[in-house]
Amino acid sequence: MRTSALLPRAAEVAREHGFATIDTLHLLRLYLDEATCRRIDAQASAGHATSPLRAWHHTRAAAVDQDAFGATWGNDAASLADIRVATPHHRARIVRDGRQMAGFAISGWGGPTGYVQRVAVHRDHRRRGVARSLVIDALAWMSGLPLTAAYVNTGVDNAAALALYEDLGFERLDERLVIAARDLAE
Repeated sequence: MRTSALLPRAAEVAREHGFATIDTLHLLRLYLDEATCRRIDAQASAGHATSPLRAWHHTRAAAVDQDAFGATWGNDAASLADIRVATPHHRARIVRDGRQMAGFAISGWGGPTGYVQRVAVHRDHRRRGVARSLVIDALAWMSGLPLTAAYVNTGVDNAAALALYEDLGFERLDERLVIAARDLAE
């Protein structure tokens, strides 16, 4: 059994109940103040065009996710559908290269907070601005909503993602998130 990303106190409770840490994530925040929203909106028209990620795209998106994150962390189509409904409101977008899906992003919001929930880019399309276009698209959507901040998490060793998010204005928070697992066969 694997947990979702846990804040430090919840991770401590999980460890007390036999779970072991299997990954550690940085948590990053971007305040969606007026100046930030104007900057994001100005960038939204540059880069790759995005289009809606429809339910019938989930199988292809899962292949991109598996390619991007591998067998351990990649999602299947059902998991991607679950990610979409993890927040009260969501936006799911893709970038195409011809007929091929180059990447996708799922974002959501609830209350005053937005979340960049999942971004995946196929290996053949990395380092071409696909992830940047997808994240800017998500943030531009959020900037039109009554939100105060956006959050994202990524692996502590994911230098490319950290560089992207920080370049877009996200700040690393002191807290680290933990994903924990427990073998139920024990």
